[in-house]
Amino acid sequence: MKSVFFVPVYNEIMRFPEVLGALRAQPPACDEILLVNNGSSDGSERLVREAGYPFLDLPQNRGVGYSYMKGLEWALDRDFDVFGTMASNGKMLPGEMGRLLDPLRAGEVDYVTGSRFLPGGDSPNLPSFRRQAIPWVSTFASWLARVALTDATCGYRAFRLDLIRRADFDWRAPWLHTYGLEYYFYAKVLLDGHIGWREVPITMGYPERGRPYSKIPPITGWWQMLRPWWVARLDGRGFADIA
Repeated sequence: MKSVFFVPVYNEIMRFPEVLGALRAQPPACDEILLVNNGSSDGSERLVREAGYPFLDLPQNRGVGYSYMKGLEWALDRDFDVFGTMASNGKMLPGEMGRLLDPLRAGEVDYVTGSRFLPGGDSPNLPSFRRQAIPWVSTFASWLARVALTDATCGYRAFRLDLIRRADFDWRAPWLHTYGLEYYFYAKVLLDGHIGWREVPITMGYPERGRPYSKIPPITGWWQMLRPWWVARLDGRGFADIA
């Protein structure tokens, strides 16, 4: 089962070197790392090009969802079986990648996502706003999808690419170019009712208080994360049956 983890990079010159160091210090559990320079202009773009991993060089930042789409297309063109996502800002630990991949390799599920709130998970320095907001979003998503989630916003994920190949919905739609794609796709998986999925404990570390920890705009960004759950519920599209 050939796996690739997609790592989008946008102006992370302060933290991305630590991520590269961690990847080099211990070979990751996946078969390949795909770096995507998402229009960086702070020197991160040079690090992406010189890191020694396959990379995509997007000259303009059209949103993390757009870079996600380009990463998916790259993986599909090369017949990868599993696609994972990991942040370039140091919040996620490359050494925990195996926690996401193991259930997929064992054939137990088709979609795995991390949770900082499960036993064995952790979220050092989690800002108070997010400590309150994430459980609210998880409750909303659980209600909408009729499942029980502990961490609906964690971006450390991995899934079988056959799900993308079977998608009857337009995962390349322009409205998904920002933060919507991963949540729309996740909602579709949960709403299907026949696709095996699982949360696994992971660590999401944040900078010390007073340092910037996110590029998500405070109002529009969270709306871009919530809207896909509604659309996924209402548009009636899903996955084609396996022939």
